Parts: sequence; C-alpha cells; structure tokens
Amino acid sequence: MPALKNPRHEAFAQAIFSGITNAKGGAHSQAEAYRRAGYHVTNGNSAKACASRLLTFANGIAERIKELQAIAAEQAVESAEKMTRELNEVLREARADKAHSAAVSAILGKAKILNIAEQHDFRSGQIDFSQASSMQDIGRKLLQSVGFREPDDVSIQAAIEANDAFIARLEVIRDRAQGLTLEHKD
Repeated sequence: MPALKNPRHEAFAQAIFSGITNAKGGAHSQAEAYRRAGYHVTNGNSAKACASRLLTFANGIAERIKELQAIAAEQAVESAEKMTRELNEVLREARADKAHSAAVSAILGKAKILNIAEQHDFRSGQIDFSQASSMQDIGRKLLQSVGFREPDDVSIQAAIEANDAFIARLEVIRDRAQGLTLEHKD
C-alpha cells in the first residue's frame, strides 16, 4: 500500500507508527499524533476524540499503520540476518587463522544479535557470573552463556584469552577516546 492520498491522514499514520515504535520524536498519544498531522483543536479532550474517530473511521489509516509495522519488522529481520551472515564469515576466517579470541567474539556477537544469551535464566544460578571465583570459572560461564554446556579445559582457556583480548580492545577504545577528549580540551 503506498502512502495515503490525504497528506494529513498519512502524517497521522506516520505519527501513530512513530509513537508505537518509540522512535525519536514519535507521538506519545493519539491526540498528539492528531495535532502533528496538522489538525487544530481547542482542548486535549477534543483531540483525543477526533483522533480516535479518525483512526476508527478514516479509510486506510489503520491498514497503513500495520503496513509500516510490517516494513519495520522485515527490515529488522533483514539486518539481523545480514549481521549474522557477516559474523559467520568472520568466524570462519578466525577459525582458519586459529584466532580463538576473534572466533569467540564472533560467536558472542551472534548470540547477542539472535538473543540466544537472553534465553538463559541468569537468575536461576545456572549462569551467574557473580559466583565466579577464578578466571577458569569466568571462562566456563562465558562458554555456557553461548550454549556450550560442558566446556573442556582447552576451550575454557581459549575463552579466557578471548575475554582478555576483548578487555584489551575496550581499553584501547577508552584510551583513544580519552586521548581525543584531552586534545579537544586544549
């Protein structure tokens, strides 16, 4: 469905959609969306009533909002799939180069994109990093957080190295940023 023929109806649908998705500058209510579409009202209650009527009775507005939601959902899936493909490529290259830290970073990145890590119940104590008392425990828990139930010692050591490399990268980013900040202050 293309944009609605009536520009105010299209603006109203866009404002409602932006509010639903919590987009920056999105309308926080139907009444606000109604005003943003260019309609003028004397008080908030009449804006609510008019917006409700427009949403219910105007041709195509509800369908347009659903279409905008479908487009946004499709784009989100597409970008997650693209990022996963790219991380799979990085993972293959890292494994070929025996770059364990890069491989683990790619795996952890995929887990975040695909919400795999969030599927575990961290509150159950199954994977609770606060209970780790050594780097071995941290390495084991990192691997378990991406679905490696019973990591062996070699894998745990590789996870520790990956974690160390990750921390070192974060420190470099911090140092660069602080260096830039210091330069800007002069």
